[in-house]
Amino acid sequence: MPSVSIPEDTFRRLADRAAALKMSIEELVTPALDRLAEGAADSTGPPLPLSEDAWLAELEAWKHDAEGRAGRYSPEFVLDDSREAIYREREDAQL
Repeated sequence: MPSVSIPEDTFRRLADRAAALKMSIEELVTPALDRLAEGAADSTGPPLPLSEDAWLAELEAWKHDAEGRAGRYSPEFVLDDSREAIYREREDAQL
């Protein structure tokens, strides 16, 4: 099987992401390499929708990334994600 040399840091990040998705590095990169080989990276149109499995894998990776950042906040931190906080500027503009 052919091989490709990539920077150590890139390989480490790929390995971390593959581990988070519970798949091998090959399984992670093969779809992207296939798209490059087909010329999809050159297209200017919108990206194709992900398959259900790929979408769930992306969601799991995002959740894993978010969980990894949880230690950055103090225990008493509470995110204000109320509708009033999110749309405050829009509501103020209507007054």
